[in-house]
Parts: sequence; structure tokens; C-alpha cells
Amino acid sequence: MIARRYWLGAALSLLMVGWGANQFASLLALYRQEHGISELAVTAMLGIYVLGLIPALLRGGSLSDQRGRAGLTRLALVLAVVASVLMIGGSAWLWLLFVGRFVAGVATGLAMAVTTSWVKELSQAPYDDAAFSTGAQRGSLYSASGFMLGAIVAGLLASFAPLPQVLPYAVHIALSLVMLAVIRALPETLHPHRQAAHAALPTEDVALSKRRFARVVGPAAPWVFGSVTTGFAVVPAFMANYGVNRLLYATACVGLVQGFGVLIQPLARKLDTPTSARALLVGMSTSAAGLGILALAMWLESPALGLLASTVLGCAYGTLMVSGLLETQRLAPVGQLGRYNGKYYTLAYIGFLGPAILAFVGIWLSPWWQLGLLAVLLSGSIVAVALNSRKALPRTAD
Repeated sequence: MIARRYWLGAALSLLMVGWGANQFASLLALYRQEHGISELAVTAMLGIYVLGLIPALLRGGSLSDQRGRAGLTRLALVLAVVASVLMIGGSAWLWLLFVGRFVAGVATGLAMAVTTSWVKELSQAPYDDAAFSTGAQRGSLYSASGFMLGAIVAGLLASFAPLPQVLPYAVHIALSLVMLAVIRALPETLHPHRQAAHAALPTEDVALSKRRFARVVGPAAPWVFGSVTTGFAVVPAFMANYGVNRLLYATACVGLVQGFGVLIQPLARKLDTPTSARALLVGMSTSAAGLGILALAMWLESPALGLLASTVLGCAYGTLMVSGLLETQRLAPVGQLGRYNGKYYTLAYIGFLGPAILAFVGIWLSPWWQLGLLAVLLSGSIVAVALNSRKALPRTAD
């Protein structure tokens, strides 16, 4: 048995970056209330986060395949701290909120592509003796836990503690600085032989991996964060006129989405199989059920059903997160794990733009039409994955 848990330090650094990224979600209602900024401006802050995130995902993953995971993980954590400092400044100068969200996006992109790969590699020989799927689950679980804790802690501090626009970020800064010291002792997992092994990989296997990634992972991935942002941003927005405290209700939605996103992951791992896209299909179907419950909540004007919708959407998020990551890591050629993780999370974060897009089309469309648009897009994705569920499987799954 291998006693050292190197993976835990890397996973906790992933948690802290996720914490920093998502603490903003619980403060959305506070910024609306205190600064009087528009719904479109607030959701634009979610969107600008993606502008920093996507290039970091695409470039960071490939760069870590060449130069290693440790240094880029430290950079991600430093940037997460810088983002929190900027967000504190945003309480006085609103434009700093946009800059802070952009920097948080860069930090999260690096962590999702690079640190997730590092956790996976530290969860296998010679660093650990865990099963193949353990690394993917650990990365997914700790990133989701970070998103959950950041949102819940920030929401509670903003609701019940002094300095609501400062203290949540200060707590994150302090904990992140501790983790920066911890991860300095972790080993680098990149080894020179990987590039040579990748060069020897059969062309047919690479082609199969690319085909299945495009046809199975591609249509499903946007619903990872499409589900979570619907649960914590769209549900509170649609329920806002039904007599709820906006800040507390939004915090509850975030807590339910993120909490059940974490709790469902061990079950989602059991649903996964290398012979089909079963777990992805279950995740997307669960997301469809969440949209159905949200429609019922709107019809009955029931905030309680809105919370149930957030819960179900959280289950969809957790299932899709871990199953998509497992599928991606099975398909990644040797020496390209960071690149494939980056591509997966890039597609997943497309769903993060959902609230901003709905806020924009909401100028012309009612909430019912917005919900219908989501349902049509989700249905198309389910059909696409179902048609390709057992096609272009990796050789090990044949």
C-alpha cells in the first residue's frame, strides 16, 4: 500500500480555486440590492468570467502536458487570490468586479485543466494505488466541493456577518495562502517518456478518441454548468416575484445545487460504464426533469418547488461532471490528458453563459419562452448522445 496522499494537497488547491470562483454567485443579489446594477450587468459579470476561463482551459491544459502541473497549479492559486483582492476593491469601484471576475476565470481555467490532471496522476502509480476511475472522481468531487463551499460560506457571511462585500473574499484569501504553502511539497508528475509514448500511439486510436469526444462528450458537456447555473441563477430570477428574500433564496438555491452536486457523485461513478454513455444520458435526463419541475414551480408560483428544481438540477450537474470527466480521461491519448481535460471543461463552461443569454433574450421573450428554449436545446443534446452512445468506443471498452 502507498501511504502518502499527495493527491489530497492538489485536490485541496483545486477546491480553493473553485471556492474563489463561485463565492460571487451568492453575492449576486447583494450587488443588485446595494449598487442598483441591472440584471443584464450582473449576468454579464458571469459572462466575462468565461472570457478569462476559455483561453486558460485551452492553453493551460496543453502547456501543462509539456511543462508540468505543479507550477501552473501554483499560478492558478495565486490568480485566485488576486481575483478576491480585486473583488474587495469592487465594493468601492464597480469596474473592479468585472476585472476580478475575468482574473477568477483565468484561475479557474488553469485549475480545471491542469490541477484536475494533476489530481488524476497523483491518484495512480507510483503515487497511489487507487482504481482508474478514482482520480476523475476526486478531481470532480473536490472542484464541486469548492464551488459549493465558496457559495455557501460567502452567502452566510454576506447575510449575517459584518462587511458583507469584504469578509467573504478575505476568508478565501487567507485559506488560499495556506494552500500555496502546502502544495510546494507535492511532486511533479510529468515525465519525458510521455511524449514518446504519444508519438507511438496508433493513428486509428486517436481518430476514434476524437470522434467519440466530438459526438458524445461534446453535446453533453455544456449541460454540466448549464444545469448548475440554471439552478443557482435562473431559478432565483424566475422565483423573485413570489415573495422570497432574494439573497437568502439565492443562497439556498446555490447550496442545494452545489450540495447535491457533490453528494450524487459516488452514485454517478457507479452508473458510468466504458461500453456506453449511460451515465451522461442519466445526467441530461435528470436536468430535463429539473426544468420540468421549474416549469411547475412557475405555474403554481411555488418557491418551494423552485428549491426542488435546484436540487434536481444539482443532481444532474454532479452526475454530468463526474461521468463526463471519466469519459474524457478514457479517451485522452497518452501525453494529452491536460489538453483533453481543457477541451472538456471548455465545452462544459459554455453552459455558464446560459443566464447571460437568457437575460439578453429576456428583453423579448417571457420566462416561459426562455424555459422552452432551454428544453429544446437539451432535448437535441440528449438525442445526439443517445445515437452515439455505443459508437467509436475505446479499444479497452470493446
